[in-house]
Amino acid sequence: MASNGTIKCAAPMKATSNGVFQGDDPLDYALPLLILQICLVVVLTYFLRPLRQPRVVADIIVSVLALFFWRNNLGPSVLGRNEKYLITIFPERSLTVLDTVANLGLLFFLFLVGLEINPASLRRTGKAALSIALAGITLPFTLGIGTSFVFRATISTGVSQAPFLIFMGVALSITAFPVLVRILAELKLLTTDVGRMAMFAAAVNDVAAWVLLALAIALSGTGHSPLLAMWVFLCGSGFIILCIFVAPPVFKWMSQRCPEGQQVDEVYICATF
Repeated sequence: MASNGTIKCAAPMKATSNGVFQGDDPLDYALPLLILQICLVVVLTYFLRPLRQPRVVADIIVSVLALFFWRNNLGPSVLGRNEKYLITIFPERSLTVLDTVANLGLLFFLFLVGLEINPASLRRTGKAALSIALAGITLPFTLGIGTSFVFRATISTGVSQAPFLIFMGVALSITAFPVLVRILAELKLLTTDVGRMAMFAAAVNDVAAWVLLALAIALSGTGHSPLLAMWVFLCGSGFIILCIFVAPPVFKWMSQRCPEGQQVDEVYICATF
């Protein structure tokens, strides 16, 4: 951040270096630094295995111990309080690469999970999953609203009451769907009735939470037009309709064009992702 209030962009990082013997510092380049960051997370996660918790729980703990929550303005935590460590291992200019690789990994993981799920089995758990989702979002949402009244005179000073009520309710009731899927996959429960019901309920929970979040943004009306939230909601609804009614026939047509055992055309792979 510059002194006059303008934002100063970090210098871009080159992908690879010429090597240590050429006088380059590998940590000044994106690929070696990314490898070091991943190795650090994997090693710290290994030491948390005695907790006997799912791998994703260890990953979350490692992120609190080792990483710097720069994007969410949460400030440094534990190791991140060491400024030299922070600048060397997790510099600000490397966060874009790390975030991009993490989202690509999440994309491939959820795609592989989707391949193992039978949509017909999800329909069989519809009513029970809806009941579970309704119960799972109602109680935490109510507690979140009650908590917002407690914090009215502290952290919510100068904030509109209605948006703050909804934000607190959503914060306590939303389900991290990718985290739940990782836990179910690790416990080998994805293809069981319990796993399918949990995923369906979590999906309904997430949709409801994002709708409420869009409502909170519309009610706040600070910095953006209320129509922006409606536009985001309509785009999301259109995407869901596209995935349900348009994508399946297209994928069926592509599968018919790719004989079993033959090499798949790259165009179809790109279209799938």
